[in-house]
Amino acid sequence: MKKLYLYLEQSYINNKALLWPNLGRLNNLLIIVNISMFFLSGLVAKGYYFTFFSLICLALVAVLLLLPLPVLERLWYYLFCLALEVIALYFLVVSIVYWVRTEVG
Repeated sequence: MKKLYLYLEQSYINNKALLWPNLGRLNNLLIIVNISMFFLSGLVAKGYYFTFFSLICLALVAVLLLLPLPVLERLWYYLFCLALEVIALYFLVVSIVYWVRTEVG
């Protein structure tokens, strides 16, 4: 298991110049989708708050991307940010399913 982690960490070090910008672009895209779909449609004003949970996760990832921390070199930090992004994506998908089922769009 340790050998696999070392292999993944070396692969991360070789490709981090591609991974971090793509995570930032995905983060920006999800923020725009969240705001345009749920705030402009008025769904949030009706008491639906999963969108806020998604935006909180996305904002946290945005802050973690901007901080010049020495842990940016570590695989676990990237995986933590990626996990927050997946949680935000989950809340976005749940919001879309709710939006479709209640036909408020």
